[in-house]
Amino acid sequence: MSFDFSGWTLVFDLDGTLVETAPDLHAALNHTLAHKGLAPVTLDTIRMMIGDGAKAMIRKGLDFHQAPIDQAEIDKTLWPIFLDFYSAHITRLSTPFEDSMSCLSALQQDGATLAVCTNKAQGLAEQVLSGLQMDRQFIAIVGGDELPVKNPNAHHLLETIARSGGNPARAIMVGDSQTDEKAARNAGLPFVFVSFGYGTLSGQPYERLRSIDHWRDMQQALSQLAAGRP
Repeated sequence: MSFDFSGWTLVFDLDGTLVETAPDLHAALNHTLAHKGLAPVTLDTIRMMIGDGAKAMIRKGLDFHQAPIDQAEIDKTLWPIFLDFYSAHITRLSTPFEDSMSCLSALQQDGATLAVCTNKAQGLAEQVLSGLQMDRQFIAIVGGDELPVKNPNAHHLLETIARSGGNPARAIMVGDSQTDEKAARNAGLPFVFVSFGYGTLSGQPYERLRSIDHWRDMQQALSQLAAGRP
């Protein structure tokens, strides 16, 4: 039986939650590392570097090779190299996770308002979602450079809910990392953790948390959390 999500705002992280973006990010990072004369990293390695934005991923890539980290060089040289390559190939290999599209449609049919709150740069987030024809399903998309703060700062998530016309008392966050989990905790929201993404849970007890291994279990987890709210 479906749950009536009328009046509820469901907020999703992007990378590792809605979309398997790792292959394209992997290619862009290796292209950037090659500019420094560094060897490529494996896809398995890059998966655990995703979630805090591309600049952070570049820093992690340099650190993986124990190369010096110069933030000015990242800002002025490496980030533009990464951005140019990634923008040109942004959905060449990226795909929505299995059953995600049908689940999102079902949630909308059940009355839910859907939004995206991600630390990915605003323009890149919009480019991924539009390239995969997913953008129309979301009332609001708020990237990591859209506000003065980003996840896990609660304002990033709360502003996303506000732009969706929602109420934090009837909202749930879905993500794949401790950053997303902390954002939900800081905003006082229930949280659904997707184990198939790019991060881990903090391990701290949280009654309003569900963990799922596949998108086919998303509706049930969201329904359980929504039903348990006052």
